[in-house]
Amino acid sequence: MTYQLRREDLGFLDRARFRRTCVRELRAPADAIFEQLAERPENWPRWFAPANDVHFEGPPPYDVGSTRCFRLYRVIRARERIIAWAPGRRFAYCVYEANAPGVSALVEQWTLASTADTATTVTWNLAVDSNPCVHQLLRAGRRHIDKLFREGMQRLEVLSRDR
Repeated sequence: MTYQLRREDLGFLDRARFRRTCVRELRAPADAIFEQLAERPENWPRWFAPANDVHFEGPPPYDVGSTRCFRLYRVIRARERIIAWAPGRRFAYCVYEANAPGVSALVEQWTLASTADTATTVTWNLAVDSNPCVHQLLRAGRRHIDKLFREGMQRLEVLSRDR
């Protein structure tokens, strides 16, 4: 079964019921990190452990308005619309369809700030509105979310340096 989520804009990052922000400095240039985050979705399973398949629908070029599909933990399938695309600086998307119940809106944003020629601060924002059960699961899982981010950033750093 497919569930339709509420479409949101970047302002949702400030008003969602559940919000999480993680920050990490990577020893890789912002352009290389952006390439892995936005331009090479097929590489997500190489650095983000829960991802099994991530790909764009339709032919390039990809930008704001493009649709991406992803599968997590081999079970969760969703479609998202790109809502921000600024090469080397920002990438954001809004999930608008999923096969899992309980989430009514979800936006993620990745911002990149160069701190040196070969270093970048990566900030990831997650914003979710959901039913009370999912909300409690998200609150209880904050450490797990942080761990997934930390481990993913370690792998993304290596992948971005080795491109």
